[in-house]
Amino acid sequence: MSSAEAVFLPCASPAEYGAAVTRFADSVTSPVPVWTGTRDDLLEGVALAEDVYVARRAVRPCATGVVLGDALPEPVLRAARPLARSWVTDVADLPGSGSVLVVGAYPQLTAGALRPLVDATHRSSRNLFLLTGRDAHSVSWMIAKQYAAPDARGPVGMFSALDAASPVPGVEWFGADDIRHRDIQGLALDRVWRRLFFHGNGTEDQLHLGEFTVCGLSPAGERAPGRQGPKCAFGLGCVKPEDKLVPARAVRAAELVLANCFSGPLAGHGAYDPKYLGLLAAVDGTAQTVVATLFACDAQRPELLAWLGAPGRGSAARSLNDRLADINPYPAFVQVGLQAPAADEPEAPGGDGGEGRAAAQSYLREVGGRLSGLLDSGLTPRDHPLRPRLRPLAETVLRDTVRTVTGSAPEREAALAAVAKEVTSLDLALAQRFAKHRDDPVFDFSTYFGERSVAAERTVLDAACACGGPLDGYLHRGVVPQVTDTVRGVCARCGDVYNALAGAPLLRVGAPLGGAPGTSVTVRVEAVGRRAGTVNLGIVPSPTIRVRVRPTLRRVEVFAGQPARAEFTVEIERDAVPQLYCLLPFAVHDLGIAVSRVYFTVAPDELE
Repeated sequence: MSSAEAVFLPCASPAEYGAAVTRFADSVTSPVPVWTGTRDDLLEGVALAEDVYVARRAVRPCATGVVLGDALPEPVLRAARPLARSWVTDVADLPGSGSVLVVGAYPQLTAGALRPLVDATHRSSRNLFLLTGRDAHSVSWMIAKQYAAPDARGPVGMFSALDAASPVPGVEWFGADDIRHRDIQGLALDRVWRRLFFHGNGTEDQLHLGEFTVCGLSPAGERAPGRQGPKCAFGLGCVKPEDKLVPARAVRAAELVLANCFSGPLAGHGAYDPKYLGLLAAVDGTAQTVVATLFACDAQRPELLAWLGAPGRGSAARSLNDRLADINPYPAFVQVGLQAPAADEPEAPGGDGGEGRAAAQSYLREVGGRLSGLLDSGLTPRDHPLRPRLRPLAETVLRDTVRTVTGSAPEREAALAAVAKEVTSLDLALAQRFAKHRDDPVFDFSTYFGERSVAAERTVLDAACACGGPLDGYLHRGVVPQVTDTVRGVCARCGDVYNALAGAPLLRVGAPLGGAPGTSVTVRVEAVGRRAGTVNLGIVPSPTIRVRVRPTLRRVEVFAGQPARAEFTVEIERDAVPQLYCLLPFAVHDLGIAVSRVYFTVAPDELE
């Protein structure tokens, strides 16, 4: 999906939405459907969101999901199903381990139904995510946003009326003094944010930033008879200057934190009608992740810093609650929406304690071994254009093996993040080399390393040959340390059709057996990464076949052990000579390379 294409598809009728959900499930290029119905405010939210998101993304599913109530129609539930690996029918059936996803319209999120689960997941340090909204349309919109990738170039912002300390470098930071002297409304609404934190006094419908106010009022629906509301609900205007309101639903941000008291109360706990809840207003806006408070908010500078370190850790709400635990032994923050790292922020292994150190060692050992294979084995000549970048990274990895293993968690994470960022950049550079230079020696790693390796053992490959036959996997170990271990997949019909560096993404390919001159065919490539991050996918055709592959590359986000798919169009030139050729789909991630060989016939009559 190109950046010029719409990410979302608003649907007015249930039938239109149901059909769009089916198309979305079957195609990686279809826009994400949203059942807006007659909700003009949701159409406005969808339009604003096109500034925030640039493409579809692979989801990071929760371990277990549960649906509360029966207010959601089947197409909405179908759209939500990929967001959890398994589903139960009742909260009481949820297992005692693993992350939890709760889906339901806001009226179903009562304290009786949800509060025990909130407490239980907090005590066991498990991630809890909600997908909710004021009605089925809002829930549909919140589900849709989970499949969207935000623009990774967007800034991270902090607006705090309560913090007067020095700004944090690298963050668009507006503290207490800025709140008094700057145009906060313009600053908040005129930018497209990747992550944004509002921190101030207030309750439910309002978060006060000096004279400015983040407002939760929604144009959707009417206040129910007998339900409470703020001053404006009774026609008495706003408690703050109305020309300085910042509507929560108009803020263009992928992640939005409302750190004021009771910004996200459970149904039945909220004093105000849902029409005035800041959480629900934010859900109807652009944010795919909304973090709000169940109770009074005691967040201070330590919590603000904890939130800044939250991306890629699984849950911003959990990061805030964990940091608050010394003064709040109960969970204060709740999160609506899942959490995923941005496209240019690969999730480097980290964490605290021995587990984090072990993951760091594993990551650096693997990357360091691949760098040695590229630099020291003789695979790349001295004049290879990437060697000037590979050598400094190898030296950095060697230095950081000490800092990462022995340092504290913050030092370890900083070192890994720097390495991972350069690794991701080099992944793209390698993939671009392969797409433009079929004769790059790195692309023929399997032959070079294979001649310097010995077959060691059978290995399991959860993939099939493009012809449909099974693949037998074999691990080949380098005779000397500089030669990287490789994996070879052999088909009884087609031969050795899969070669990868050990630990590289598993590559699965679906392709037709051939095509006629002047036609085009679709090749589907699926990658399964061992770690989260960006996988670069492409197809290199045989040197003699006259075809054009579009696009040249696709970059897909993967989560550990979860597949991500991409489609390519192979256009066969009219003067292509009929004969048997091959296509070479490839994947690059963490300097790990995988290449498949797919036999492909050009024939006057298109093959079935």
